[in-house]
Amino acid sequence: MTYYAHSNAEGKENWQLLIAHLTGTAALAVEFGRDAGISDFAYVAALLHDIGKYSQAFQKRLEGAPAKVDHSTAGAREIIDLFSQDQAQQFIATLLAYCISGHHGGLLDFGSPIDLENDGTLQARLKRQLQDYSVYAQEIETVALNLPATLPIRPNRRFPGFSLAFFTRMVYSTLVDADFQETETFMQGKKPRGGYADIAELCNRFNRFLERFDRPQTPIDVQRTQTLKACIEKAGQRPGYFSLTVPTGGGKTFTSMAFALNHAIANGMKRIIYVIPYTSIIEQNAAEFKKCLGSDHVLEHHSNFDWSPRGDPNQASTADNWTNNALQKLKLAAENWDIPIVVTTNVQFFESLFANRSSHCRKLHNLARSVIIFDEAQMLPREYLQPCLYAVSELVNNYRATAVFCTATQPRLERFLPEDQPVQELVPNPNKLYDFYKRVKVVHLGKRDDESILRELKTHLQVLCIVNTRKHAKGLFAGLENAAGRFHLSTLMCPAHRKNVLASIRQRLEQGQPCRVISTQIMEAGIDVDFPVGYRAMAGLDSIIQAAGRVNREGKQAVGEMFVFEPDSMFVKRTPAYIQQGADLARSILREYDDPVCLEAIRSYFEQLYDFQGKHAFDAHHILEYFDKGALEPNFDFKTAAENFKLIQNHTIAVVIPYQDGESALRELSHSQYPMSYSRKLQAYTVNIYEQEFQALQGKGLVDIYADVYSVLNDMNYYDAETGLILPENSGGDAIFFDG
Repeated sequence: MTYYAHSNAEGKENWQLLIAHLTGTAALAVEFGRDAGISDFAYVAALLHDIGKYSQAFQKRLEGAPAKVDHSTAGAREIIDLFSQDQAQQFIATLLAYCISGHHGGLLDFGSPIDLENDGTLQARLKRQLQDYSVYAQEIETVALNLPATLPIRPNRRFPGFSLAFFTRMVYSTLVDADFQETETFMQGKKPRGGYADIAELCNRFNRFLERFDRPQTPIDVQRTQTLKACIEKAGQRPGYFSLTVPTGGGKTFTSMAFALNHAIANGMKRIIYVIPYTSIIEQNAAEFKKCLGSDHVLEHHSNFDWSPRGDPNQASTADNWTNNALQKLKLAAENWDIPIVVTTNVQFFESLFANRSSHCRKLHNLARSVIIFDEAQMLPREYLQPCLYAVSELVNNYRATAVFCTATQPRLERFLPEDQPVQELVPNPNKLYDFYKRVKVVHLGKRDDESILRELKTHLQVLCIVNTRKHAKGLFAGLENAAGRFHLSTLMCPAHRKNVLASIRQRLEQGQPCRVISTQIMEAGIDVDFPVGYRAMAGLDSIIQAAGRVNREGKQAVGEMFVFEPDSMFVKRTPAYIQQGADLARSILREYDDPVCLEAIRSYFEQLYDFQGKHAFDAHHILEYFDKGALEPNFDFKTAAENFKLIQNHTIAVVIPYQDGESALRELSHSQYPMSYSRKLQAYTVNIYEQEFQALQGKGLVDIYADVYSVLNDMNYYDAETGLILPENSGGDAIFFDG
């Protein structure tokens, strides 16, 4: 009898042979697993992953029988049975059983011996009564299968189970990506994947671009160039952990990329992953990288990126060709990050590392031999900081990656990383660098009510004021009613709206026109603007310093001023707890240090902050416990961990705003047979609000549901052209939302 893996409409003679699919997937898995050093394990998992299709029941399903067939459990059971004679091999076989059993539905929890066969755990799956698939041995020579008895990793000393689980994830990533691509090629033909310039070519392009900085004219440009060249000189060091501690305005974006590309060349590494906290910064940085490296070599992967075809201004002579071909390749690269340069968010990066679904895990094996830059490292998610950095340490220690922590306010991350591998600073003399870039004086004003703050803001032609909550921002903005050039920024405005406002702000600043901006924390990190003076409601020291980085950024004045005030406002009923903690410590730092914008003050702040919060605050959702239960056994809860690892909590609801092009997208959606295909396009017109706020909008009849999926504001009278979504009175909480 002939056994098939996949059918099509062209007749049985054109169906894919099962053995061809298994050997083809195994060959791809060997290739995909090479950089991670896991090819031998991935090969065995891939060769056995679909042997359940050798059952008569599955073959009948291909012919049209309606009954569902579990074809994934057979390989998981078989791999454990095949290697049951050797204890070490059986242990490893159990790790691979997770991968095989979950290659469609996702990595499972281990479960317990009392689980019933229909329970959703690995133990339950292995108890299932399966259709006979033993004929697979006629086409696969099992005696020739070689499963190594040792793993190619060095387990984490404190949480060895986490290392074993991470190894399992890497094999799983390799398997599911190989399975998907092999199946895709049979079903749809070879897709235009790969074919990019290699890292060496991109490094040459970038270095040629940097030649324009070889003859700096101003003192700031001279210092930026010196820092850049000093970091490039250190690029030959072995992979490991590095910090790039550069004050705001010191050129860290280009410097970090220059180090990464040259470091990759020196160490035979494959790609650069640039991880950024906010989508607004991604768009800014990705645009700069595309200018240097070409749009077709930079994947911008975040929730707001619109994949709809459009010409690229950086490829003007071939815009149509770029739209049709390169954009399709980039869209495919977003599935598995098989591209030299990826620019993404904290949310995309870390949630992929802890996901259990195949679609999210496909990219993980491509993190091996990568340089991973964490921009604005102080924004790494604090309540998940320990599992996040343990995952990073796995990539560095076991999969030949490098991590670069890049910020003006360097947190004390060493306590979460291996003790025997220090974080190496790339800047020769950070203290001297901070002295050079000292362009802002921080002044603590003490308590100020809104009227006094507004009076002061009106005395400045150009001024930035950052506060802690949306209500306070909106209240102060209303108080500037008669002031020229007033602007508001908060997450009550959809990303497309904020982008337009930022463009107007930059234009006014450059032209010397009145520009008074009231913003939430969203204006703080990485936004490239330059105000002569700023105000900041009391918050953590890192927030204060980041806000100060938007003041006198280019050194046009001898010294800029950042005034820190304690808000006394009817719009601030309570300060969010995480902001209050940082504010309490910052207050003591401001008393202790005449100049809080110095490395000593920053170190002191983070040491106190981490000590104050206690060790459990950095794994607040107990993620590590799902992978290390006190015994060195393959007992992992992948599914439960994924459900609990959410950097953006699910207690918010997205509301789509018919703002500008969002209105036409919604019109298209209403006539489309594929409404889910619009989800990415609509992200740019979406505002996230709390559930009680959503219920208040819904209670007033202001929300329509499109395609049973999208909640859409139906009355633009409730979306202000200056401040965004208007929430009904007494609708609940107030917060800052972080985009991903």
